Amino acid sequence: MIKYPYKLFLVAIFSFVSSITHAEVSDASIDKLLELSGLTMQVEQFPGLIKAGMEEAKAYGAPIPDAEFSSMVYSIDEWISPSEIISGIRASVKNTINEQEARKLLAWYESDLGKEITRAEKSASTPEAYQQMVQSAQSLMADSERVEFANRLDELLGATDMTMDLQKSTGLAVYSAIFSALQPGTSVDMAQFEDEVDAENARARPDIKKLITVSFLYSYKDIAMDDLKKYESFLSDSATMKFNKTIMSSMNRELGSSVSKWAEKLAEIFIRNNQPV
Repeated sequence: MIKYPYKLFLVAIFSFVSSITHAEVSDASIDKLLELSGLTMQVEQFPGLIKAGMEEAKAYGAPIPDAEFSSMVYSIDEWISPSEIISGIRASVKNTINEQEARKLLAWYESDLGKEITRAEKSASTPEAYQQMVQSAQSLMADSERVEFANRLDELLGATDMTMDLQKSTGLAVYSAIFSALQPGTSVDMAQFEDEVDAENARARPDIKKLITVSFLYSYKDIAMDDLKKYESFLSDSATMKFNKTIMSSMNRELGSSVSKWAEKLAEIFIRNNQPV
């Protein structure tokens, strides 16, 4: 039988461990986690990626006058604010994970493999990398084992679903802003437009999913499959899944909010440049 003083000691130890487990995550841990995971750097790439997308659309024949296009590009830096997006994500993560979970995640990101994978993800998140990814898509898709891994990764992270949700919210925001600018005081029939967006998204989903698959294939092309299986195991851990789910949902929310503000600016530009003189 455990003597009474030792029982008190064990109770004290268990209480201490419990307090650590459920302790509020520190600001230092959150900041370090967002930095080491590559999230901060990737969010900072958002304005450049949006600009690259607009340049691509214009190159493929989108009928946008040069002056209007320049105003639209300039407005991206004004309204798509990485610091605001990161701040919102940071608040969500702080309210979701505890200090023990943060330390567990940091242990991975500070490991050699964690650093290697994060470097690969950072390298693949630039506009230049996107062009290389598109050019090498066919050869990347030829590796069936890696394709299966990429599909499992998509399921774990919900990447395709997030992309579809963001595409929908962005489309609705832009439509609402431009309609309101063109017809001030008139209520917007969002239901009909939302049905059209849903139908278009359903048709586009296979292409979006393929793009997500190719992006994963490109990101991890130089990492051995055995190491990628270890990464998959890390992603399947409950703490990691909680962290990633929070990141995905809050990023969607914050980016959607920024895009909504930007859409209002786009509507102003559109109206100003299309008024009769």
